[in-house]
Amino acid sequence: MTTIVVSRRALLASSALLAFVPARAFGAAPVYRDARAPIADRVKDLLSRMTLEEKVAQMRCVWTEKGKILDAQGNFSPDKAAQAFPDGIGQIGRPADTFGTRRFPAQWFREPEETAPLVNAMQRYFVERTRLGIPLLVHEETAHGYQARGATIFPIPPALGSTWDPALVERVFAVVGKEARVRGVTVALSPVIDLMREPRWGRMEEFFGEDPYLVGAMGAASVRGQQGPRPLGRDKVFVTLKHFVHGSPQGGLNKAPADMSERTLRETYLVPFAHVIRDADPAIVMPSYNEVEGVPAHGSKALLEKTGRGRLGFKGAYFSDYGGIEELAKSHHVAADLDAAAILALEAGVDADLPDGNAYARLPALVKAGRVDVARIDAAVARILALKFEAGLFENPYVDAARVKRETNTPAAIALARTVAEKALILLKNDGILPFDPAAKMKLAVIGPNAVEAMIGGYSGENDRKVGVLAGIRAVAGPGIAIEQADGVWISQPDAKGEHPMMAYMKPVPDAENRARIAQAVEVAKRSDTILLVLGDNPQITRESVAGPGDRHSIDLYGLQNELVEALLATGKPVVALLLNGRPLTVNRLAEKADALLEGWYLGEEGGHAVANVLFGRVNPGGKLTVSVPRSTGDLPIFYNHHASAEGSYLEGKRTPLFPFGHGLSYTSFDLSAPRLSRTEIGRGDDVSIEVDVTNTGKRAGDEVIQLYIRDDVSSAPRPVLELRRFERVTLKPGERRTVRFALTPDDLAFWNIDLDWVVEPGSFTISAGASSASLKTATLIVRA
Repeated sequence: MTTIVVSRRALLASSALLAFVPARAFGAAPVYRDARAPIADRVKDLLSRMTLEEKVAQMRCVWTEKGKILDAQGNFSPDKAAQAFPDGIGQIGRPADTFGTRRFPAQWFREPEETAPLVNAMQRYFVERTRLGIPLLVHEETAHGYQARGATIFPIPPALGSTWDPALVERVFAVVGKEARVRGVTVALSPVIDLMREPRWGRMEEFFGEDPYLVGAMGAASVRGQQGPRPLGRDKVFVTLKHFVHGSPQGGLNKAPADMSERTLRETYLVPFAHVIRDADPAIVMPSYNEVEGVPAHGSKALLEKTGRGRLGFKGAYFSDYGGIEELAKSHHVAADLDAAAILALEAGVDADLPDGNAYARLPALVKAGRVDVARIDAAVARILALKFEAGLFENPYVDAARVKRETNTPAAIALARTVAEKALILLKNDGILPFDPAAKMKLAVIGPNAVEAMIGGYSGENDRKVGVLAGIRAVAGPGIAIEQADGVWISQPDAKGEHPMMAYMKPVPDAENRARIAQAVEVAKRSDTILLVLGDNPQITRESVAGPGDRHSIDLYGLQNELVEALLATGKPVVALLLNGRPLTVNRLAEKADALLEGWYLGEEGGHAVANVLFGRVNPGGKLTVSVPRSTGDLPIFYNHHASAEGSYLEGKRTPLFPFGHGLSYTSFDLSAPRLSRTEIGRGDDVSIEVDVTNTGKRAGDEVIQLYIRDDVSSAPRPVLELRRFERVTLKPGERRTVRFALTPDDLAFWNIDLDWVVEPGSFTISAGASSASLKTATLIVRA
């Protein structure tokens, strides 16, 4: 008999080699643990090993109830987690906030260095101390930046849309996704691809614009930036398209029904979803709160299964909006109780119950009572598990906390935030007063409720380096410019920091106090040569109605801002007005009397620097409106792509926008040619190429957005008077000329005909190109039968 002696070093070496051999080759580990097995096989294997309670746990989440798994200091408690969630949990909501701790609400967000260790501790427990070791999904809000402390805050979506630059927007969301992932986030609750067609609704600040094609392009850019191509990469997060389908709620009220026909749904509100699902493969879709075609979205099998999965081809998971399943009983009254609500949502196709899973917690008992088929639960859990396998969480559940500081709010990210804010600013009117000369001698009065605070908008995190307009102006103005500031009015009462956070309850300001501020502002204005008037909204009056109302019955300037406008105009001093706001506002007096007017929306952490650079001519504005600005609330809806029969006049005058869709001026001038078609006649299955020449005819380099529209001149069912089909933003030097080329496909000419079939009808089409929807040159295209 031969004795073989193996050294300790050799034994360790052989063990290391064996670690790279798949466990199932030895029969020692299940298939779901094998990273090289197909995801479908891993899901099937894991599902076969799960109890009913473990399956339902994957469909649940914890957010407001994070205290169930945190100790008194806000640290993760394995003992509390074992008691609260013995069967695991599918996902954790928003670990960057302090919900569930004693720090809330005085401190909304954890410090940047806290979140990644917290997520790691949570993952470690669920991976290492539960029976099957299933890791967590972690979700956060990312509407225009990762909503956390210290993350980069970019301009809000209307401003991002106003850049008309999808490639730039993709770069923005690549930063957003990376900053979230390094802290352990795997699911982003964005982009929102609803349409800005009801400005009374406070959620306007979350939307890119009113046009389905443009919103689809911006939404796809957001998905490419955050999620990238599948499978999910190391610094990427799964996206959640929102909200399927809000439409335009009655009265602009957040959760009110959306009245629309099947035709309107198909040709308008579904278009961005179809675009993004087709072109960017989003992982998750979130149903809306409201009724769609008379049925609440969270309980609509017709919407989620027939339309979403059937017609649009969505293959991912449906995650509920916060409390959306419970509202089937509490608000819509289509379910008698939470049991019935859970059944209705599950049968409709909702896979996960956010934020705390209170309705789906009832599913095990409902299965045992014979009221729910476990096969429906298996289908939902399979989609959730597939995301976890795709993200590599079973192999790499932990993040490197040291990366957070290196990869968050970097100089490159800050520079990008400034560039985007500069490109988003829209010059609506200019009588020649802009740009200011930074070397001139001037007394400048900076007045208004939004002049000092850095207006970053709702669904923002916290960033101590954010810059307001006054600070930005002071950083750029030369020594000959004397600046004096006055608030003029307050829109609402500020907090102890002098700010107006979205989640704080809005406190009104007494009129007497504001009139005293107006009088003070007038005295400041009288001592000035020029007035910079910074008006608009704040995140407490234009917001999702959660911590208080955010919807309005009027879209005029809120409070006594119009009194401030009149008082300053009465001084006779030149007025440059800047709007920082979350919804389109009726600003007729400013449009008529101000010497210049700019729309900024909320411009993020670098907004003050961007405003100053535009006002003093360091940057030439080139943003364009992605929403039509009405003259009065009574003109609504005022979107540009209406049907011809919607045109008309009231006793008070013709119903036209104050500023049209696509409008935006520059410090230089441009000339655009009429569109030239490669062919004036095509068949119904043919493409056509289109060229437009654009020339910078002024003395400054600048940006122009070439917009291409179509109109089907006669159709079997009415179509919009204009439909945006392509656009491109170009930068030209003085005297430079460029030819911009577009291609239209049959799908660009097709529509849902009288029988709701998707077809190209023969006949004439007007092809238009220009710098806005109201400034166009045309050509005719004939489509043969």
